[in-house]
Amino acid sequence: MTIKDYIKRLKQWRQQLCMDRAIVLILVLTNTLLVIHCLNRSPSVELALPFMDAQAGIHSSEASSAYHEWWGLALAELLGNLNVQNLAFVESRLKNLCSPNLYQQVHDTLEKQFRQLRDDKISLSFEALNLQYLTESNEVKVTGNAFMTSGNQRHTGTKTFTFQFDIIRYRPVLAAITIESDLK
Repeated sequence: MTIKDYIKRLKQWRQQLCMDRAIVLILVLTNTLLVIHCLNRSPSVELALPFMDAQAGIHSSEASSAYHEWWGLALAELLGNLNVQNLAFVESRLKNLCSPNLYQQVHDTLEKQFRQLRDDKISLSFEALNLQYLTESNEVKVTGNAFMTSGNQRHTGTKTFTFQFDIIRYRPVLAAITIESDLK
């Protein structure tokens, strides 16, 4: 091996090393950008909810209209179908969904109404007919037929549940609830 060959190979290795360094530098930069992007974005979850046609998308602080509609319908069915046997179950489910500002008010109202239902042995049922999501106010309205049974008496009317949800860390939190009924 002559010095000329040695110098020629040395130059080739240097060129190869420069290319390798450039490739490694590009890979480090792209991986750094990828890590920064992954850390800054909030992942979204797509759900296929039962009894809903559309898939529901949810992010850490917002959700699709299908997700709101599903929770509104579920809560309307829960609150609309009450009897003496399921009052404790309904209260425990609502306790986990209410915002701290709403919890005490809902608890006091439910306690009063549940006491009246127990004393009078009243059974309530609800049949949802219309489901509507109002985007501008972030409210879900569920309207339907309501039935109240006490002994041999049965009263009918309409009832509208209006729910407003906040999404906090992918979880729905009930921020407001309004129940309108012409059931006598």
